[in-house]
Amino acid sequence: VGLPVLLIVVIQGSIWINFSFPTLMEQPLYFLGYLIVSAIQLGATVDYAILMTDRYRENRRILDKNNALIQTISDVTVSILTSGSVMVVVGLLMNYISSNRLLGQLGLLIGRGAALSLVIVFFVLPGLLWLTDSVSVGRHPKKHANTTGGNAQ
Repeated sequence: VGLPVLLIVVIQGSIWINFSFPTLMEQPLYFLGYLIVSAIQLGATVDYAILMTDRYRENRRILDKNNALIQTISDVTVSILTSGSVMVVVGLLMNYISSNRLLGQLGLLIGRGAALSLVIVFFVLPGLLWLTDSVSVGRHPKKHANTTGGNAQ
C-alpha cells in the first residue's frame, strides 16, 4: 500500500504545483485547459515515476540502496529527459506561437507541467525512494545476488 501512495503524492504534487501558478498570479484558467493538461501531465508523470521506481526496485535486488539509486538515475535519465524535454519545448513553443488564448494557455501549462514533473521525478522521487526503502522494495531486500548464473543452494 505504501508504494502506490508514495507515487500518487509525487504525481499529484507536480500537477497541483503546476496549477497553483495561475492562481498565485491571478490569471484566469480555462476549465478545458485544466482537464486536458491534467490528463497529459498525469500520464507523463506516471510514466516517469513508474520507470524510476521499477528500475530502482530491480537495482535494489542486487545493490545497496545508495548504489541502487545512483544506478537507477543513470539508467533512466536519457529516457525521461528525452520525453520530458520534447513536451517542455513543444508546450512552450505552442504558447509562444499561438494567437488563440486557450491554445496558448494549454501550451504554457503543458510545458511548465512537464518541466515540474521532470524536476520532481529527478530530485524528489529518488529521495523518497531512499527514505522509504523498506516500503518501496519490501521488508528484506537482497544486498547481493548470485552472479554465477546458476541456482543458489
